[in-house]
Amino acid sequence: MLSNGQDDRITTIAADLKRERLRRKFSQKQLARKLGVSKTTISAWERDVRFPKEQHLPLIADLLDLSEIHLLLVSKNRKMAG
Repeated sequence: MLSNGQDDRITTIAADLKRERLRRKFSQKQLARKLGVSKTTISAWERDVRFPKEQHLPLIADLLDLSEIHLLLVSKNRKMAG
């Protein structure tokens, strides 16, 4: 488990993905196609069941206007905690 409130930030990443996807009017299926993943994968990311692989982070950041640096830091924190 992460300390210093980092769990909250990870959960926020899941919420951010969904919020920004909806803001841009992408369905899960549309976003999945753009990223080359399945709709089930997008759903798992948004429910914080799984986290995107680092190879997907730059494109996610670009498509959803999220901070790539923040996504990378959260990814590394998850690996250290797991």
